[in-house]
Amino acid sequence: MQIVWHTEVIEKLKGTHTLLELETFDVKGAPLTTYCVVPSEKIGINGFAMLETYKNLHDGFIKAYKDGNGKLCSDIAEHLMGKFDGELDSFYEEILKRFSNT
Repeated sequence: MQIVWHTEVIEKLKGTHTLLELETFDVKGAPLTTYCVVPSEKIGINGFAMLETYKNLHDGFIKAYKDGNGKLCSDIAEHLMGKFDGELDSFYEEILKRFSNT
């Protein structure tokens, strides 16, 4: 998984790559949001037809994570596992572990 966080790089890639928000960290008192760059070969031919749906589900997962809603994260993750050729599966699993440890 390739992760980017530099604002200029993110803006440059937005028009040509699929970027999915991951986490926001506090760095020296300022928020720093990280994104995963999903290579087109990880989306696949069939995935392109569903890309917007998968992106919306991922955005819902991130919102549920930020809201502290582990149940919703779990429900959404069921539909995202294996998508993007499994590129983000370990991320979803890690977030779900955080909720199970609380």
